[in-house]
Parts: sequence; C-alpha cells; structure tokens
Amino acid sequence: MSVIRTIAAVILSISFVVFVALFGRLPIFRRTPIAFLYRLLWKHIPNGFVAVDDRLTGRRVSRSLARTGDYLMNEAHPLVLIFFVLLQVVGEVLFIPAAWARFTVSQLTLLPPLVLAPLAFLYLSATTSSNITPHNHRSSMLAYPYDYALFHPGYFCSTCRRAKPPRSKHCSLCKACVQRQDHHCIWINNCVGRNNYLWFNLLLVSIAALLAYGASLGYLLLDAHLQQKLVPPALTRGSVTSKRWSTRMTWTEFAHCWAWVISKEWRIGAVMMLAAMSCPLALGFLLYHVYLIWAGMTTNESAKWGDWKEDIADGVAFRAEMRQIREIYPPLPEDVEPRDEDVRWPAGVRAKWWMVRTKNGQPPMKKAMQDEASETDVGEVREEPDERWVKVKSIAEVENLYDLGFWGNLGDGLFNRG
Repeated sequence: MSVIRTIAAVILSISFVVFVALFGRLPIFRRTPIAFLYRLLWKHIPNGFVAVDDRLTGRRVSRSLARTGDYLMNEAHPLVLIFFVLLQVVGEVLFIPAAWARFTVSQLTLLPPLVLAPLAFLYLSATTSSNITPHNHRSSMLAYPYDYALFHPGYFCSTCRRAKPPRSKHCSLCKACVQRQDHHCIWINNCVGRNNYLWFNLLLVSIAALLAYGASLGYLLLDAHLQQKLVPPALTRGSVTSKRWSTRMTWTEFAHCWAWVISKEWRIGAVMMLAAMSCPLALGFLLYHVYLIWAGMTTNESAKWGDWKEDIADGVAFRAEMRQIREIYPPLPEDVEPRDEDVRWPAGVRAKWWMVRTKNGQPPMKKAMQDEASETDVGEVREEPDERWVKVKSIAEVENLYDLGFWGNLGDGLFNRG
C-alpha cells in the first residue's frame, strides 16, 4: 500500500507544480489560490532563498544559481524537450516488453500509431517556425487586420526594428517576432504560432490519446492478473458461477490488492499510474486550446483581454468610433498600416472602435480655442475632454475582431499558415 501511495503522491505533486508554473499567471486564476501559489513559486520562495544565502554565503550560491536559471529561463535550450522525449520512450520501453505476451491483436494494431504519432507531431511542432523575417514580413502584415484594441498600427519592435504585424509578439527566447504568437512552449523548445498551431494541437491530441490508452491498457492487464490470481478457474466458467476478484471486498482490501499487483508488476503499474495522473493535465492543455479556438484568441491575447477587463473595471478604458477618430488620426503609410482591401481577412470584418486607456479615468483631451465669452485671452489654446471618447462600462461592449465563430476560428487557427 505504501508503494502505491508514494508513487501517487510523487506524480500528483509534480503534475500540480507543473500546472501552477504554467497556468498560474493566466487571467482566469487572478485573485485565486493558484495565482498565490504561482507568486510563491516564482517570486517569494526565490526571494527568501536569496535572503538566506545573503546571510550565509554573501550570495555566492544564488549568483551561481542565477546564471544557471538565466540560461534555463531566458535561453532557448533542448533540455525540457529531451526530458519530454525520454519520458515517453522510457515509459514505452518499460511497459511494452513487460506486457507484450498478453496483448490482443487489436491492442497490438493500435500501438504503432499511438506510439509514433506524438513523436511525429512533436518533431513538426519543434521544427516548424512562425518567426517573422524580412522575407515574410509583408505577408505577415496582411494576414490579419489591426483591431485597435489589442493591436494598433505604428508600433515597431525595438529588437527586430520592423513594424509589428497584428497578433504578433516578440519572443526573447526565439529572438524574433512570431506570427500569431500563442506562447513559447518549453516542451517543444519553440514558439507556438501561426505555422505550427495545427501540429501543436495534434501533439496534444496524440499525447492525451496515448496516456489514456496506456492507463486503460495497464488497468486491463493488472485487473486480469488479479482475476487470475485471486479467483479459481472453476469460478470463472459460465455465467452462473462467474465471479469477479473484487466481489464483496472492502475498500481497504481492494486498495491492498492493487498495491500488491502494482508492486508485483511494477513496470506496468508505474507507467499506468503515471499515464493515469498525467492524462488530465494533457486533457487540460487540449481543452484550454479548444476554448481559445472557440473564443477566437491566443494565450497571449487572453492575457491582454484580461488586462482590458481590469482597466474597464477601474474605469480607465475608453473607445471612439473609427470614422470619427480618423479625423485626427489619419491612416499611416501602407507599409505600417495596410489598406483594408489588401488584408486577407473576411471583407467587412474590420475595427469599428478605437480603444484607449487613460491614467486618470478621464477621456483623452482635445485642443480648443478660447471663445470671446471666456475670461481669459481670446484665441488662447486650451485642452478639454474629447466627447468622441466614451467610457467602456463592460467587456461585453468590446468586440473581438478575430472571433469568426468556432468553425471560422478553427479554420483560421489550424490552416491559415504563412
């Protein structure tokens, strides 16, 4: 029993820490225990360690760890990718030979595609680049329209020294701006972007399928072992006398039997437990990206929408109709702000509102001339609130320009590649 408890505790702990580290900063977890644990993991614990090390060694240890951490966190490296591949390969090497003699024909038939698909999609996800280069910069500018909420024209990447296309983001690890950047994934040592989003989602599907199959197959094999060990053959023949090994067992006895069979066949048992406890994490990743497709946004854009939601709640978000605001903000040159008709996006789906945020909760100001009735000098230029800007009271008032409905979003996210 202690064996199964130890394995379960280790796997669950690792899975939970990985979940907090990867998802804790998402807007949906703000002001929740998950966000607190994220800050504890990435901020408070490191700061506490530095304070202790400062007293004991004059920060020698923390400086050494900082250099290692800087490489691990701020440089693209294949260590996590290698670990990911080894985890799958070692699990399969442990499981398959130990169970080979007991596989049925149908189970053997499913093994090759389930084993090879994650490796194939991992390779495609890791090697397909969505980086913006001088060669594809123009096509990236025309892939999506600016929505004037999350993405405005006229901004230049200080590193790449090029105009930032809509939905792009500079990645410090890839050292490039990335088309339709979703996030930098350490598991593939690459950014998930416009060109590899299909492969990344197929990787999630194949990993979830492999884990679910491994967990269910391990359960069937160990359950059959218990049936053979605990039930005499005479009681398994015929529908009248057939008996299950767990019949009339207490929960304690049931758990002890599983602990025994897992310790007896530890190669199958350990991989089964790892698969069973990792499968929900893989499914969580997959369902989150299904949600992003449904909502018509990326992980990066989800965080930006979270910021807008907070700004609206704070009363500092304003919007103005594009046709009115163009009087003072005319279009920029075409290489910085492409014409609507040149953008490869459904006709008519263009920004109708220009969104801004202010620091003081007041609308943007406009310049006006003093009239004759003023007590101050006539003709003096003064500033007054611009009535064209209206305070946004709810995130529901803001339209997501990139949301074409689920099927439209699915086609764009998976097949609109540069």
